[in-house]
Amino acid sequence: MRQPAVRRTALPANQTQASQHKGFTLLEALVVVAIFGILVALAAPPLTGLRERHQLQAQAEGFLDSLILARSEALRRQQRVTVCARASDSNSNSNSNSNSNCDPAGAWQQGWLVFADANDNAQRDAGEVLIEAHAAVPAATRLMVTNTVKAYFSYSSEGRSMSTRGAFMAGTWKFCMASAEVGWQVVSNALGKPRLEKYTPQTCP
Repeated sequence: MRQPAVRRTALPANQTQASQHKGFTLLEALVVVAIFGILVALAAPPLTGLRERHQLQAQAEGFLDSLILARSEALRRQQRVTVCARASDSNSNSNSNSNSNCDPAGAWQQGWLVFADANDNAQRDAGEVLIEAHAAVPAATRLMVTNTVKAYFSYSSEGRSMSTRGAFMAGTWKFCMASAEVGWQVVSNALGKPRLEKYTPQTCP
């Protein structure tokens, strides 16, 4: 049985040519690029603020991690482990483990150290193991601490926070930015257990 013939209708020459050249003109492409540039410019300030807030939170989380590390190392090593403010002459703009000393003045802004405090004096002496060296916080970030932990925070071999005189220690480290409405603080209770929480800074010098 023969199939019916299929009739093919030829398109007009002008319609075929139009379909082959269909696309954006140069003017249309320039308009799209201009609109995209405007949208990016409008979104830049919110993105900058979001990046700063994440950076602030990351710094506070980094300090929380250092306290948790110090506590776990004190239990593992069965000796005092201390977290101290890092001296400015200790290459504080890097995480280098070389030439790292504590700052008696307690300038935590310069970074901090975690070390095995063999002689229980809250100062890193020659031969004491450096467990972690944290770089200085960014210039836009402010780090303030309560006077009870001015220069150091120590954990005994039992994992309890303890001063060099044997008294319990508790403290709060506050991270803030002048451009951020919300700050982050690391709070350690009398047992030395730290936690991270938000707070509203009254001032951020």
